[in-house]
Amino acid sequence: MGTRDEPDASVVVAGLGPVGGVLAALLGARGVPTVVVEPNERPYPKPRAAVLDVEAIRILAALPGMPPLEGWAAPLARNGAVGPDRQPLIMIDQTARAFGLPQVVRIDQPVLEEGLRTVIAGTGCVEVLAGRSVRTVEPDGERVIAVLDDGRRLTARWLVGCDGAASTVRAAAGIDFPGRTFAQPWLVVDAAARSDTGGSCGVGGTTDGAAAFAFVLDPARPAVAMSQRDRWRWEWMVLPGEDPETLTRPEVVRSLVAAWADPAALEIQRAAVFTFHARMADRWRAGRILLAGDAAHAIPPFAGLGLSMGIRDVGALAWRLADVTGGASGPELLDGYERERRADVRRTTAMALGIGRLVQTRNRAASGLIRGLARTAAAVPGLRMRLGSRPVPPRRLPRSLAGPLPQAGRVLPNPRVSVAGGAPVRLDEVIGYRWAYIGHRCDPRTVTDTIPHDAVVLALLYPDPAPGCLSISDLDGLLNGTPGTVTAVRPDRFLHGVLK
Repeated sequence: MGTRDEPDASVVVAGLGPVGGVLAALLGARGVPTVVVEPNERPYPKPRAAVLDVEAIRILAALPGMPPLEGWAAPLARNGAVGPDRQPLIMIDQTARAFGLPQVVRIDQPVLEEGLRTVIAGTGCVEVLAGRSVRTVEPDGERVIAVLDDGRRLTARWLVGCDGAASTVRAAAGIDFPGRTFAQPWLVVDAAARSDTGGSCGVGGTTDGAAAFAFVLDPARPAVAMSQRDRWRWEWMVLPGEDPETLTRPEVVRSLVAAWADPAALEIQRAAVFTFHARMADRWRAGRILLAGDAAHAIPPFAGLGLSMGIRDVGALAWRLADVTGGASGPELLDGYERERRADVRRTTAMALGIGRLVQTRNRAASGLIRGLARTAAAVPGLRMRLGSRPVPPRRLPRSLAGPLPQAGRVLPNPRVSVAGGAPVRLDEVIGYRWAYIGHRCDPRTVTDTIPHDAVVLALLYPDPAPGCLSISDLDGLLNGTPGTVTAVRPDRFLHGVLK
């Protein structure tokens, strides 16, 4: 236990799901003394989140020691919509890559969480208190106290609630969670193959075992279906008058599954009924207490971005906490966290609600019209190829949030680079989760004297920089810049701006 002058940690994180795990791993990568409090001894063993987008994947890939992507995720190969007969209306072959990564992946959340725990253990500065939970929190001047369920009191400079939509930390901090909980229930079923089923048919006619996703535009029972070689997920709307508890019975689940796959070849891992929410905390910071992930916002599932948004949260928060706890910046730096993230969450929530209105349509005429539009789009020459081969443009922070410097708020590319003439590597591997200063035909230290001590300093096309600066060559030609300028890059890969 820390003394009055020495807290137990710089940061206490409540919750070791994927969001809390990524936050702890990022803080550990920056050397921030961190304690994570997690009620479960082991990761929750059943599937929950289904997909991640490329922005979240890129954050995970920046973690030192993170297991290879193929160990916990499969690139989404096809996505679109099918009709009541489960035949494709429009299915898009996803070949686009961004930053050297697949645009969307289907994840195995328990394996992902195990990987994050391994990364955390390797940092050397993150302690995990498994089997314990935060009961309440108490502000204490320039620190905060987390009171655990066993009576222990942990003191920290900052405490972050990553403890889900029913967040104890949020409630203890007196932060409201306004919004809507929708009355419409859905049944979710996860299943795994009992044995290798080889070329068995998947969503939208997929026969190669590649990951696929489809909305099922069926007014009789709207649904969502996902498949890959050894796993399925289905989500079915619970119809008026149906008993949700009855729907989770094994015989009922098998009857629903039978329209898609042989139930005898599957092991049902989970069958549960859920309702969805559109909520956002009215503030994400109360003094030295902050919120991230579902503790800060609950997003309807139809855009598949709930977990991605939580990982975006901690990608934007961790570097700020590291800079503040390390003395490089004052606490006011943390005020930018909510300003940046709230706008993104609000847009994503609106998009998810819009998709949900289409998917949940039970009016036969309206559903027929939507299916007709999907077929028409599929028939447009070259449209499916263009949609699948072009990556989604990277998110950009508005100037009002990113700051006044030129190029502020843009995203750093991730080209293949050669360091001092060495073998090609991705730029992200060189930088890690640190500030980066890239001099264009110059050593950045000749342009600015404000470089943090732990930043990575790079000189592009400048063969002989002074010690402490790495000479790199851009093998893909993506790092464009005026000679003699420096691109300052935040650890989350958004540009701080161009220095002259």
